[in-house]
Amino acid sequence: MRYLIALAFCFIFLSSQAQACRGHILEDTLFFETLPNPPLNANLIAKVSLSEVSRGTATAEIIQVLQTSDPEVRLGEKLPIQFSFSSCGPNHKNGAKGIIIAKAGIDSVGRLVLYPYMRRYSDGRITPPYLKAGR
Repeated sequence: MRYLIALAFCFIFLSSQAQACRGHILEDTLFFETLPNPPLNANLIAKVSLSEVSRGTATAEIIQVLQTSDPEVRLGEKLPIQFSFSSCGPNHKNGAKGIIIAKAGIDSVGRLVLYPYMRRYSDGRITPPYLKAGR
C-alpha cells in the first residue's frame, strides 16, 4: 500500500512539472485587440486567418492590411509565420482570426516569413518576435 501511495505522489509531482503554464490567463497569443502605444517596431500590422498551425509555425492568410512597409504583402497572400512556442502558448487552432503585429524577414530558401510579436492575456506583456540567428 505504501508503494502505491508513493507511486501516486510521484505521478502527481511529475505531471505538475510537465505542465508549466497554469491556465488560460497566463497564455500568450499572437493576436492583438488594440494596437500598443508607443507603436512596436514592425513591418506589418494585419488581420489574418491562421492555417497549418503547428508548434511554432503556421500559415497566415492576409485578410486585411492595416499597415505595412513591405510592398510584397497583399490581401489574400498566404505567408509562413514562425514564433516561439511553449506550454503557455500560443495555442491557436486552424481558422483562428485576429490582428497580428510582425516583422518580415527572409528565410533560408528566400521566402518572405512573418515573425509576430506575442501578447500575454493576463497582463498584456509583449514578447518580441522570435528571430533565429542570422535573420
